[in-house]
Order: sequence, then structure tokens, then C-alpha cells
Amino acid sequence: MRRTTVAVWAALLGGVAGAQPDAPVLRGTLPGWADGAGSVGVLLPFPGGDDRRIQAARGTLGAAGDLTLPLPDPARLAGAQVPLVEWLNLEPLGCVTRSGKITFSDPAAQVFPLNELRVAAAGRTFPSVGSIVGEDLWQPATILNSEVDLLAGQDGADGRLRFQRLVFSAADVTVSGEARCVPDRGMPEQLSVNLPLRAGWNVVQEDVNYAGEDAERSLTLAPPDTVTVWQAR
Repeated sequence: MRRTTVAVWAALLGGVAGAQPDAPVLRGTLPGWADGAGSVGVLLPFPGGDDRRIQAARGTLGAAGDLTLPLPDPARLAGAQVPLVEWLNLEPLGCVTRSGKITFSDPAAQVFPLNELRVAAAGRTFPSVGSIVGEDLWQPATILNSEVDLLAGQDGADGRLRFQRLVFSAADVTVSGEARCVPDRGMPEQLSVNLPLRAGWNVVQEDVNYAGEDAERSLTLAPPDTVTVWQAR
């Protein structure tokens, strides 16, 4: 399988015909895909702590690069969630002074960020959902992530970046407020947060602007049908 970087334009939909209302589907395409039809999967660490993985979701990749992936059942994500406050990373290191306040409606809120997808190598198929298999099964797989600057290469985007990340929230939780960090070295950062996360899947958008005297960073909630961009690494 080629290791060149490709991108996936994937729309998060509310569901498909015959699916349950709480089972959204990720759809998309891989431009220039020429490795034939295959499978795409979401893997979770095995609770035992060894090198095995649990297949949490499985989808298809067509020969033309069309991607269809039903997102994981919430019950399968229970053991893989992390504290929302840690995932958002709202406390920059090295602040000499910090002002303002970011408020969590539930400081103990848990989330599952969908950090990567894996595409099976040509001629291989991922096992059924719920299977527990050694990590070696996926070693030849192409790994996709969403760490893509959506403004890269655009006119007038100098000093600005934009990222969108898919995250599952176990319950409704709102994060809001503003804060300013002045570090010992480097640019001060002005942070603005307006995240009314809903129980289920959300698209969190991060905008960063380095064009002024302060670095400006904002976190907002994108519409659920937002087209997210993925890349192979």
C-alpha cells in the first residue's frame, strides 16, 4: 500500500436508512485512492493492558475511495473515555500570570476523542465488531488522523490555523468563558471557549491566530453535519 499522504473528506451524518437514531455514520472519500476496495476500522485498547485491540467500529472503503463508517456504539466507549478537562488542554504550561475563568457545567465530564481510523491493507478485511485480536493484524494498515490545518494554503490565512476534531460526550456538558495567559517567554495567549457539547458525537473546532500581539485561540462547536478532513500519516 502506498504511504503518500491522502485526505478524507468525511461528513458526520445523523444516521442512515435502517440505522438507529443514535447511530450516526461517518461518510467520506479518499481523493486519488487506487488501492482497491477494503475495510476501515476504529480500534480501542484491550482492558487487559496488553497489545491486543478491540474492534469498536467497522466500515467499508470502496475502490473509488468512498468511505462509510457507522460510528462506535456508546457502550463500547465506556472504558476508553478520558476527562474532558484534560482533553481540551485549557491550561498552558509556563503561565506567569493568568486571568479570566473557564467554567465546566460538569468538571468530571468524560469524552472519547476519535483520534484515528485504520484502513486495512489491500486484500485484508478487519474482523467483526467486538472482536479481540492482536495488534499485529493492523500493522500494515494506513492510519488516518484529523490533525489537519483547514486553512493551510488559503489566501489571507497567514498566522491563522483551524482544526476540527470528532469527540463523543457521555452527557450534555457546557464549557464556556475567557482566560488570558502571559508566559515567561513567548506570546501571551487569549483563550475563548463556547462549547455546548451534547450527549453523543460532536465536532469541536479550534481556531488559532498568531497575527497580533497576543495569540488568540478559540474553541467552538461546529454543526453536526460539518465536513471534517482526515489525513494519512
